[in-house]
Amino acid sequence: MNFLETCNISITTLSPIHIGCGEDYEPTNYVVDGNRLYTFDPVLLLRELPQKNQEEFARIVEGENSLRTIQSFFYRNKHAATKIGIINADVVQPIQTFYDSRIGQVAQREQGGKNVLNKLEIARTAFNPINGKPILPGSSVKGAVRTAVLESLRQRQGFKKSREMETDILQGSFSTDPFRLLKISDGRFLPKIKLKQHDGSHKEVERLPRVCLQVNRKKHPNRYGAGGNVNTLLECIPVNTPHAFTAKLVVEHKTGDGRQTPVLQLDFATVARACNHFYLERFHAENGFLKENKYAVKWASDMEKALGPGGLLKNALDEGKGFLLRVGRHSGAESVTVNAPRSIKIMKGRGKSPEYAEEATTLWLAADSKDQVENLQPFGWVFVRRIS
Repeated sequence: MNFLETCNISITTLSPIHIGCGEDYEPTNYVVDGNRLYTFDPVLLLRELPQKNQEEFARIVEGENSLRTIQSFFYRNKHAATKIGIINADVVQPIQTFYDSRIGQVAQREQGGKNVLNKLEIARTAFNPINGKPILPGSSVKGAVRTAVLESLRQRQGFKKSREMETDILQGSFSTDPFRLLKISDGRFLPKIKLKQHDGSHKEVERLPRVCLQVNRKKHPNRYGAGGNVNTLLECIPVNTPHAFTAKLVVEHKTGDGRQTPVLQLDFATVARACNHFYLERFHAENGFLKENKYAVKWASDMEKALGPGGLLKNALDEGKGFLLRVGRHSGAESVTVNAPRSIKIMKGRGKSPEYAEEATTLWLAADSKDQVENLQPFGWVFVRRIS
């Protein structure tokens, strides 16, 4: 006998989230103007330009340093590009300035005279190929849930190694894997939402992804600096986007032949308890570093209030109607693995052998500028709420 528990859920971002999809916005098919990122089809743009501009482009393609000069060409014609382009994301002023100063410029010159262009690719977050809107893949949410549930079982049953724990729970068979009965749809992004105002009226608000910089900062900074210099542009769903995504969570409850039935039977309440126990612990642990080093004091304090007594999210937590989760790139090794002894790879720089430790030594944080050391934000925190 089988029956389904079907839950409609909304997912609110508590910090910027980026789900890698292997695609970038290239500086030859986007421009940034007026703090907005526009994507465009270069062929369509050329058709809209005067004949002399088209002839100029033909000469550029045949010349030396064509990629650099192509970037500069599109930048000079960015106003025409915005007229035929699509607005994909918001861009804060420091990143607009960064783009304006770097587009079409040489970053450095290698031995032999080879020019190296500034890297202005923007890693795109996962999106629907039909309409181009962001999505939150159900597989990302399910993977985060799986980690929390396994950690809950590990603590309850006393497993010391994650591999032996999974073997015992999954029993070496797809049919006995409890997670095969948990299905989570891809989250659909809501580009517009009606928000209640102070006077009781409702106002429709448009939401867009936002471009940010990923920066690497040390958990224990020394006098030589606060972190690394690996800075990459990312498209993210911004912090504090209420009901950013809607999705369905379905759990099948299966009874019958024990050889074909998972020992562990999941439901929404079980998932919520496991996720809140695991991710609240991770949240408070990381907040310590964020506040101690003054990387994200305001963000950390605001989230502690929201999740604490009287906070906006506290009732949903206590009533089992919502849970904390961490998804996407830069969630941190500690948030994507159970608390069994970890072996986290620590890169030591070019030409040096990596080391392994039980915890990461740095944090990846979202920034508006590459030298920013305060008012940063961690990646990946979301709140999942059952709405029906």
